[in-house]
Amino acid sequence: MRTDLTEKPTLSRRLFLRTGLASISGFYLLPMMRPFNVNAETKVTLRGEAEYCIFVFLNGGASQLDTFDLKEGHWTPADYDIRTIKPGIILPYGLFPKVSDQIEHFAIVRSVEAWESSHPRGVYYMQVGHPFSPARQKEVPSIGAVVAYEFLNRRRSGDFLPPFVAMNFGAGSLIKEGCLSNAASPLALDMRQESPFVIPQKEKSVFDRRWQLLQHLGGGVSRSSKLYEEWATYYDGAFNLMSSPLISKILTLEEEEHKRYGGSALGDACLVARNLLQANAGTRYIAISHNGWDLHANMFDRNAKVNHYTLCRELDNALSSLVTDLGKIQSAHGKTLLQKTFVVSTGEFGRTGGDLTVNKGRDHNRMAQTVLFAGAGVQGGRTFGVTDEKGVKIVEPEWNKKRSIYTEDIVATIYSQLGIDWTKKITNTPSGRAFEYLEPVSATDFVDISQISTLFA
Repeated sequence: MRTDLTEKPTLSRRLFLRTGLASISGFYLLPMMRPFNVNAETKVTLRGEAEYCIFVFLNGGASQLDTFDLKEGHWTPADYDIRTIKPGIILPYGLFPKVSDQIEHFAIVRSVEAWESSHPRGVYYMQVGHPFSPARQKEVPSIGAVVAYEFLNRRRSGDFLPPFVAMNFGAGSLIKEGCLSNAASPLALDMRQESPFVIPQKEKSVFDRRWQLLQHLGGGVSRSSKLYEEWATYYDGAFNLMSSPLISKILTLEEEEHKRYGGSALGDACLVARNLLQANAGTRYIAISHNGWDLHANMFDRNAKVNHYTLCRELDNALSSLVTDLGKIQSAHGKTLLQKTFVVSTGEFGRTGGDLTVNKGRDHNRMAQTVLFAGAGVQGGRTFGVTDEKGVKIVEPEWNKKRSIYTEDIVATIYSQLGIDWTKKITNTPSGRAFEYLEPVSATDFVDISQISTLFA
């Protein structure tokens, strides 16, 4: 995805018709289902502080006791450079120097517990806020799709970007629109590949001629048919995206900024996320996958291509640069983008505590993990939640409920920040079973879902 100042991701002659439009994931198709019946279960108080959400997913599960819930022991490497950042906050400065210097922006929450301890189910859970159900796997939409669906009626005539953008999710791992219309599906980007959406100037005339030819051909479908209308909307939307003069500015990354964000796929994704929000052209929810955190073996081996040090450095550079830039860019109504963007960084679960395993790594642990929050009213520079001396279990939740924080609470907070009532349900799904934005039945227990109000106290 990254290019030098003089280079841009290219669109091949055939890619537009063969794969370019397909990768838009059907965003511009008209809804394929009858209008939804949407009802709210109860009345809840919504914060509505945010216009956008950026969800940074630490795919594989970061070790909480080696990052933001530091537990010192004989297992702790000597080069962590452990410092007291401010009273009550001790961090491995050697791993997170930039985030540590910007700690006033971040709230560190150490009382989060997961329902799942396997990757496929955990990755699914973190994208939808629901337990996995084989019978409804293709029907349940992702959090981003729900956000997109809720914001569709707020789109402006000049909005050319899709409301839901997902970056760096591998093939088959991205949860899409489910039972919702195709208008809520994600635009999927991979920072390790060239983008098909930026047309080099030298190919612009050829592209325009092919587009005109496509209009004349009409796809071999009667222009009066419903199918033609749907595909015309799809193609027109894709054309507007690709022909916008802003798309090149959004997806073309300058070398200096690429380096400042860490020179990684995560950094590039965070940089594009900044550009998407700065464009103010329709994007509301951005999901970014930071891959590689499943470090069962040799996690501190600096010779390994991916290790704890490389991942922490990538996260430190990308997250700190993103928050810094969002804090400098003015949005509407005189507020900065950071004041209007809710930033969440979490994995699907935590890791085992204390000594490393025989393989010199850490295994899965669903009983404790740490999540970072920033922006949109979050009171940073503090932490809450206490775990035991090895970081294995939560001993003091320290939030507005007397229990651990679960995925549902995080999702409820995202929805509340965006002004979305999480008690809503859609009753006319393909299966006939209502889809609840959040349901009180988790993977193993009932949960009284609550937004995390302590973040804003």
